[in-house]
Amino acid sequence: MDLSTINKISLLQVALEKTDSFSAEFGSQIQNIVNDHKVNGGHLEYAYVEHFHKEIIGLSKLFQYLLKDDFNQKYVFFAVRGSLEVIIYLEYVLRLAKEDGNKVLELLSRDMAQIGAAIDAAIPPKEEHSMHKTLKAVGIVNKILKTGFDLTKIKSNTRVFPSIKDLCDKSSLNLKDLKGADIYHIYALYSESNHLRLGNQHAITDDVDLLTCWASEYFLEIYIKFYEQLIDTKIFPDKYANDLATIKQSVGMNW
Repeated sequence: MDLSTINKISLLQVALEKTDSFSAEFGSQIQNIVNDHKVNGGHLEYAYVEHFHKEIIGLSKLFQYLLKDDFNQKYVFFAVRGSLEVIIYLEYVLRLAKEDGNKVLELLSRDMAQIGAAIDAAIPPKEEHSMHKTLKAVGIVNKILKTGFDLTKIKSNTRVFPSIKDLCDKSSLNLKDLKGADIYHIYALYSESNHLRLGNQHAITDDVDLLTCWASEYFLEIYIKFYEQLIDTKIFPDKYANDLATIKQSVGMNW
């Protein structure tokens, strides 16, 4: 491995650890909004924000675990792909919330109903299963708000979110110099269907260290952009934007 690549990966690992620390602190801010929603309503989108926050933390742990082992380093691409899905879905949820809170309710209803239908189709749970209680509660909320949303029409193969390609096409996010539709090329590059092919193994064998460095850069950028999207809603103190800016400066990120 080139010495400059070793140094760059080490620098990125330190920045990832700093972002983990930031994430732990920022998590309390997210939880405050979630708790307020449970008491006073509003901000239904934070049901997704809370979920996505846990996902991005888990993906960071997975990424750093895989990075430690030479044999497993090629699998860090899975974590990059997963984290990219998280920020694309988050952007979509925040956009819906800005347009109309009922659109978030419809998304959440479809999400719950689809997973319920999938479970019923595979291994039907007992009637007292919590999934049934959740779906009943979601149905009641839709009736109270007169949304007209019918949970019974949702099947196990119903699409919950638009496709990643469609979301990338409409995205205002950027990764390095890529924006919108071009981000999908990164997603496609890091998809399972690509890495599990024999041809791909031959293609990356000589460049795995450099590709691991690139993956580290992408993951860190995605990780930070997760929180920047939330900070851009102007709900959180300016301190958090400044903390992220300091982390970015430590690795020469100027976006």
